[in-house]
Amino acid sequence: MNIRFYALLLFVFILCTGCTAQKFTSKKPVMFASFEDFRFGPKGGVDLVWSTPKISDEISLRTALQKYDSFILDQTFVVVDRETAGTFDEKQMLKIPRHIFNAMKNKFGRWFKLVDIQTENTLRLSIAFTNTESSEPFFAETGGPLPVSSKSSTVTKIVADEHTKSGSVMVELLVSDARTNEPLIATIDKRFDSQDLGTMIGSQDVAEEAISSWVGRLWTTLLYWNWIQNRTAALL
Repeated sequence: MNIRFYALLLFVFILCTGCTAQKFTSKKPVMFASFEDFRFGPKGGVDLVWSTPKISDEISLRTALQKYDSFILDQTFVVVDRETAGTFDEKQMLKIPRHIFNAMKNKFGRWFKLVDIQTENTLRLSIAFTNTESSEPFFAETGGPLPVSSKSSTVTKIVADEHTKSGSVMVELLVSDARTNEPLIATIDKRFDSQDLGTMIGSQDVAEEAISSWVGRLWTTLLYWNWIQNRTAALL
């Protein structure tokens, strides 16, 4: 009788432990998996916007961001088709993070410092420029690795599969907690119709103007977050 009783207790303990482990793993930060998880951005803002469930309006956005006092720029990715890849000037490509840094500092520097070393109060900005057509965002959790053509300390050029079609220029931004890697906000913008990716990177003036305009749209997006919440899910 005692043996059966202790065996039953052991079974219940194992069952409860398994349930506890399952609940623990379910706390993994929610991440977008496709374009369908995004919403339309506000008028004058970026095209598509995603946020973690705890950010649903302007108040929750401010609450989520108020613990941070700085930004750090993560690796910038440039994703291109094979035909475009050979036209890139590597030295010019390295200037892209500098343009991003200057534009972010001019627009957000009053509230956030841009730093080289992260702290517990730092946001990480991961950015990807692409001219390829894809069924899912570059930073989606289901996204697979692509062959890397070249990498520097700040920029990684990625050449997509030879069967991948080229498309218009698109920039993705993922904002996450630099310490925990928890994703907070993501945006997708395609307002670069006047130039292709090779032209944009090849001309310092064009790149600077395009990135400055994009950061301006990002600013507008954060400013009118309540409006975003009222829109339905969007597709590119």
